[in-house]
Order: sequence, then structure tokens, then C-alpha cells
Amino acid sequence: WEMTERGIRAPVRLCPACGELVDRSLSTCTACGASMVGVAGGGSKRLYSSILPHFSSLTSVLITVNVAILALQLVIWGRDSERGGFFSILSPPWPAQFAFGAKLTYAIVTLGQYWRLVTAGFLHGGILHLAMNCYALTVLGPLVEESFGWRKTLFIYTFCDIMAFSVSAVFSQSTPSVGASGPLFGLLGFAFIFGRFRAGSRGRAVSQQLMGFIMPAVVMLFLPGIDNAAHFGGFVAGAVLAMFVDGGEPYTPEARRRWAVLTVLTLLVLLGSFAMMILAYPLNVKLVAG
Repeated sequence: WEMTERGIRAPVRLCPACGELVDRSLSTCTACGASMVGVAGGGSKRLYSSILPHFSSLTSVLITVNVAILALQLVIWGRDSERGGFFSILSPPWPAQFAFGAKLTYAIVTLGQYWRLVTAGFLHGGILHLAMNCYALTVLGPLVEESFGWRKTLFIYTFCDIMAFSVSAVFSQSTPSVGASGPLFGLLGFAFIFGRFRAGSRGRAVSQQLMGFIMPAVVMLFLPGIDNAAHFGGFVAGAVLAMFVDGGEPYTPEARRRWAVLTVLTLLVLLGSFAMMILAYPLNVKLVAG
């Protein structure tokens, strides 16, 4: 309790990169420019974090949302009794996937439900599909988030999600698609290209390690039922962003304003897409019932 009380009163916090004491209100170190996100500070935030539950990172938030949506589908619709096999364990039926926003080109173009380009990335075909993507997210998410901050990671993830299913909607028009693998391929492409070309020798070493993810991804191209168009679209979108997004948290006033605007727009796209899905839910249920 004594240490907690001292931590709440502390006016500064320690930069993990250079060891400089930085004012607790700043998000970047004034000495080296390193991100101070995640470094414990004092004041009311320290008090709230000690008594209230909280998410430790954006990665944990994304995993929680993915798990919660699959659980909600199973509670409302139950599991798909018509599908068999190992990979269909706790798999929601197709009407549930359609009503919750699966990618289907007909619904996107004819019904104008463009929000499906976002929501499809948070749906999964079953518990095993979810588990594999969550495992990949626990590896790729912190890798990007710790180096770029949660704001940039959220923007990259959302942008790659939209681009992945946009490419899928164009080149796989007759095939419905769901899953976080599209934006995950985006994170993979982003981390691989940034490490390879913009992060020096240490970055190239990380990029080389990421080949362990890329090689299985190439093998997946030959498996049935895989949305290769979404994977390709997500990877290319992440690779392109890697050439323009700088590392670390924004530390100039102009950069902070720019990323504040992008963060608000990203959240509006995400929340707005799910709000539109909820509003269209009754209509979509009637469509699949008919």
C-alpha cells in the first residue's frame, strides 16, 4: 500500500529506453523520443489501474472482441449441426455469419452493406479457426504494438482488414468469407517489409524470423476453403503502409495531431460498422430465413 501510494503521488516516470525521468503527462520521452505508452505513471490513472480491471494492450482487446462475437453467435444461433468434421467444432451456421456481417459480394454491392468489409474480419468459422488466428495475433500484435504504439497498430489493422476483404469481394465474388487472417496478413506484411527495409540490422533479423510465418502462409495457398484473395490483399496493404508509417509514438505536435485524427476516424469506422450491422440485423435475418 505504501508503494502504491508513492506511485500515485509520483510526478515523473522512468523512460524504459534511456532511463530519463519524464513528466508523467507526456506520451514520449523528451530526451530520446521513445514511447512512454504502457509505462506506469502516477496520478488518477495509477489509482484507477490499481483498483479497476483494464486491458493490458490493444492485442488483448482485439482477441476479446473476436472471442465475444463467436460466443454471441453460438448463444443466439447455436452450432451448425449440418457440418461435420474436426474443423467444424463450435461452428456457427451460415445464417448467423450472414446476419453478423460476413463478406459476401452480393450483399455488399446490391444491398449497399459496405460495413461487411470491416465486420467480416471479426467473425470466425469455428473455435479452431478462432484459436489459430488468436495465436497468430498474440505473436504479431505485440510485435507491432510495442514498436509503433496502439494508435498506429489499430489503424494498420483496420486498414488491412478493409483492404483484405475489398480484394476478396472483387476476386472471390461468389464465395463468402470471414476471419481475422486478412488483417493478420496485413500485420505480417507490415512487420516484414518495415523490418527488411527500414529498421536496420536488428529489423532485418526480425524480418528473417518472420519468414517462419510466411512459409506456412505460402502452403496455405494450396489448401481448400482458404480465402487467398483476402490474404493477398491484407499482406500487400500492410507492406505498402510499412513504407510510409514511421516507428514509435508520434512526438512532434503535428504528428500527434495527425495521428489523433486518424485514431478518431479509425474508431468511427469500426464502431460505425458494427452499429450498421446491428441496425441491419433484422433485415438480414429475414433474408436468410427466406
